[in-house]
Amino acid sequence: MWQAVKEAIAANENFVFCTHRDPDADGVGSEMALSLALRRLGKNCVVLNCDSLPDSLSFLDPDRTVRGFDTMSAEQSSRLLDEADIIFFLDASEWSRLRPMDKEVSSRAHKVICIDHHPVEQPLTDVSVIRVDYSSTGELIFELLKDMGLPLDGGVAFSLYTALVKDTGCFRFDNTNERVFRMATELCTYDEVRPSYVYDRLFERSSIAGVKALGKVLKTLEFAYGNRLAHISLTNEIMDQTGATLEDTENFVDVIRALDPVDLCIYFRELDSG
Repeated sequence: MWQAVKEAIAANENFVFCTHRDPDADGVGSEMALSLALRRLGKNCVVLNCDSLPDSLSFLDPDRTVRGFDTMSAEQSSRLLDEADIIFFLDASEWSRLRPMDKEVSSRAHKVICIDHHPVEQPLTDVSVIRVDYSSTGELIFELLKDMGLPLDGGVAFSLYTALVKDTGCFRFDNTNERVFRMATELCTYDEVRPSYVYDRLFERSSIAGVKALGKVLKTLEFAYGNRLAHISLTNEIMDQTGATLEDTENFVDVIRALDPVDLCIYFRELDSG
């Protein structure tokens, strides 16, 4: 499934990497891992995301290489995208997930390669790789690097492990399988990969504003179907009252996921448009 992607990498020198708005550890970890690996091949790589990297994910980019579309002029972002031979869109497969730079990227669709594990009706481009049987985009990037015969290093392994841990819920979700554990085992052979540190950064950190927002969100908790369905709502009013950011609220659904006998959780979030 990687032949067209490998040919594109071999034939080109300039790459831009992006992931969905409100980035998470799978998207950022995947783009960091692939860009680090291609830099070792002498390729020119730029990570350009819709949003600047949130503080909660800054540990994935200690050298502060990730650029934010929200902090750049239109001329700067257009120049970077024009100079790119290939644009990798990772961990999402809908143009709308790239807002507000969706039109900038979709207008250059002829050089976009999408790699994702979420279900989609139609791949964005012919060379896109969409595999819903994979736990994470990080797992797909791991397979790509293996297929290319590229040896990993500590930085790549750390980024991939973080992506894997995030989208498997630290190996708690149904997408955890033998293949996932084999990948995790190999990545943990690198000194840079410390499972306790990754878990702490992803699941054990909360801001005061985030805790205040959680308290208000839990007041919206409702049940249906004999308590088998639970749902919560995050409104713009709550965000304004508490000063919380979207990164502060990302794991709220995990709180109600643990409730018994809940089988399905829905987390409603109000968009800027209402």
